[in-house]
Amino acid sequence: MAEIKNISRVKTLYGLGLLLCGAPLICEADNARDWQNLPTDLNLIFGYYSRVDTNTSIDTSLPLDGLKLDADVYILRYAHSFAIDGRSSAIQILQPYARVKASFDDGQFFDGTKKNNGAGDTQFIFVHNLFGAPALSKEEFVKWTPETFLTGAIWVTAPTGDYDRNKVINIGANRWVFKPELAFGQPIGPTWLELNTWVSFYTDNDEYHGEGQLSQRPLYAIEGHYSYNFNRALWASIDSTYSVGGESRVNGSLQDNEQENVLLGATVGFQLSPQFGGLIAYSDTVSKRSGSPDMDTWTFRLQYAW
Repeated sequence: MAEIKNISRVKTLYGLGLLLCGAPLICEADNARDWQNLPTDLNLIFGYYSRVDTNTSIDTSLPLDGLKLDADVYILRYAHSFAIDGRSSAIQILQPYARVKASFDDGQFFDGTKKNNGAGDTQFIFVHNLFGAPALSKEEFVKWTPETFLTGAIWVTAPTGDYDRNKVINIGANRWVFKPELAFGQPIGPTWLELNTWVSFYTDNDEYHGEGQLSQRPLYAIEGHYSYNFNRALWASIDSTYSVGGESRVNGSLQDNEQENVLLGATVGFQLSPQFGGLIAYSDTVSKRSGSPDMDTWTFRLQYAW
């Protein structure tokens, strides 16, 4: 690969980009700068580690009253960028693995502590820029100035993870999820303002707690990031996410658990070389309706591009 001499472009190139949308298994939110443009014909591989304390199972769209769960989550992600009709596009594959420890305050489902580990549901993502992120070669990308952009994506989560109908705490969710998303970004001097919005649609789980049927209404969300460049290899952001909806039914009976919550967090991103970098992020639930997810998450990510 040709040497990239413009270091400020390098950070946009390899820090993440238009085509790389956060680690969604544990937290539905993206990371800051996940949607900025990339050159075409670029390969990226990411490794994530997240430490999560929550009242949900690994499927964070579905909280359980009285549950306390600690999870170590590992995610391997691959992305490849290409051009469609002169605009930047990409495909991604994410595969999580989790180790969890859970207990119930009131012994609703079990007494004591339960542990589980295994593979999570595989995610596939297709991303395409609508405006503001033209398809560029690596040489063209170095000379390009970032601009206002709007990008769309469709996430498909397949029920490939470990699931046992007789267990309360599962790694897989045993249902399909379809999530269309729009991401807007505006550069302002050394800063970026980014706004993303999405909705998650869920198919039924017909093996919920044995032979039960779980269905769930769509979950809507909007998030914002404001980030600042300290120098050519270091940036930081403040992050927020608001979500609402997602009421569930069990065997046709509404559970009165419509969600509404707000998460706040911060991220520090770094580049160690033109190809190698990473970030550290933290988020915490600061406001929620009863029955909504309540989680705090630490995430460490490394990525390599070629």
